[in-house]
Amino acid sequence: AGALVWLWGRTEGRWGPAIAEGDEALNNAIQGALPGVLRVAAVASALFLLWRARRPAAAAE
Repeated sequence: AGALVWLWGRTEGRWGPAIAEGDEALNNAIQGALPGVLRVAAVASALFLLWRARRPAAAAE
């Protein structure tokens, strides 16, 4: 979702230089954002797993 907002902002010229019109320019921008998206997803997954591992087990009823 964050990458989509970033790409929208770039196409509108809200932050950074605006992405040029055309499929190739947008494709290059998406490919440029992909490594960052994957890194954020990996860190978020690791943090979630650490949080779940440290959480006390629910009491058995």
